[in-house]
Amino acid sequence: MGMSKALATGADFLKLAILARLLTPSDFGLMGMIRVIIGFAQAFSDMGFSNAIIYRQDANQDQLSTIYWLSILTGVLVFALVWVATPLLVYFYHEPRLRDLLFWAALSFIITSIGNQFQVLLQKELHFNCLAGIEVTAVIIGATIAVVSAVAGQGVFSLIWGQLASAGSMALLLTVFGSKTWRPHLHFKRDDLKGYMSFGLYQMGERAVNYYTANVDYLIIGRFLGADILGIYTIAYELVVRPISTINPVVTRVAFPLFAKKQADNAALRRGYLEVIRLLAFIIFPLLIGLGVTAPLAIPVFFGKRWVSAIHLVQILVILGMLKSIENPIGSILLAKGRADIGFGMNAFCAAVNTCVFWFVVRYGVYAMAWAEVALCLVYFIVGLTILYFIIGLGQSEYFAALIKPTVASSAMGAIVFNAYFLLSRLALSRSILLLGLVMLGMTVFGLLMSVFERNYLVGVWNLVTNRKQEIH
Repeated sequence: MGMSKALATGADFLKLAILARLLTPSDFGLMGMIRVIIGFAQAFSDMGFSNAIIYRQDANQDQLSTIYWLSILTGVLVFALVWVATPLLVYFYHEPRLRDLLFWAALSFIITSIGNQFQVLLQKELHFNCLAGIEVTAVIIGATIAVVSAVAGQGVFSLIWGQLASAGSMALLLTVFGSKTWRPHLHFKRDDLKGYMSFGLYQMGERAVNYYTANVDYLIIGRFLGADILGIYTIAYELVVRPISTINPVVTRVAFPLFAKKQADNAALRRGYLEVIRLLAFIIFPLLIGLGVTAPLAIPVFFGKRWVSAIHLVQILVILGMLKSIENPIGSILLAKGRADIGFGMNAFCAAVNTCVFWFVVRYGVYAMAWAEVALCLVYFIVGLTILYFIIGLGQSEYFAALIKPTVASSAMGAIVFNAYFLLSRLALSRSILLLGLVMLGMTVFGLLMSVFERNYLVGVWNLVTNRKQEIH
């Protein structure tokens, strides 16, 4: 599964690099506006039943069928609501080009609702290799359609066609493979939703508020700074969150079902959670620190000179990415303990604070927005640690002990690469050659540091990535 996800990430990054040279910042800004709208509405598309199905261990055929048909109906209704609300959204952004784009983008609600429950059930039964293969295929199909459309001069529509192609192929493959173990039948009864509704509503509210909290920066930047600035911010943010959005879902998708099975054993949850954040830090910290150090080279090389304004944004947002990567798994613990209400309350608080802070800070420009986001994420990180202490008894000393070695190794690697860049930049080397050399140096330094201080853990991670069964010590 790890190798499959790496392949998907590579395909997605290649797509982003190609499209950045074919499209304009304004195109990406428009897609950033659409992303907020579609992503927020997506939180309501399955009524929050996905995680309720995983949490409940006793779902029967009638209950699953009722939930499936309700999810499809909800997808259709959400599509209709977005379509009806389009004039208001156009007015909010002062962007008439959204009028034609939103209808097509909203079709994804109907498409994804068809395969969503099959994905949940495959996840519940731990069929992660199958899911990884499906996701890789969908990413490659979507990336291919997007690039071909951009070459054909479709502009911002190429991003939408790629999104729909990815959603459609994923829904189809999930239905084909998921129906081998479960198929819905023509049954719908309101009583089947008992026990799912309360959990689902909390989860739906928590997911919607969480998405709004994570994307209110897009909303406010698009509203006050325009599509061009939002496009630059989108590229910078995408580069930083790409490792998180790729790796964290893989880890948490595995973690939540396993945590749910150990929901009464706090000691087991603590051990499992520490292993999760340790693994995430080992993978993501060196990637993000390396990205921050090499951004002045990487962005012009991969995306072109029109995106140099994103360099400083990337370097600021790297800090945000590191905090988010180890903060994200807290949600899996709350769900495993059946405390979606805490997640909802926390995210509602964050949504209100983020909106007020960003609304005030946006007048100082996009860099001020980025720094404000980093500061707020640090505050929320501390609050999250406090919640973990009261929920599963996880102390701060245990938490930071799990992170100290990957943090020190990643920081040392970053310092060495930065100094090498400072010295080598004086030589008459091409940007591409210099970037390749720095990347190889960073990989070598981090690998050596980990092999000296964490050899057993490094072997365990490698075996995990290559799907070999071995415990990580």
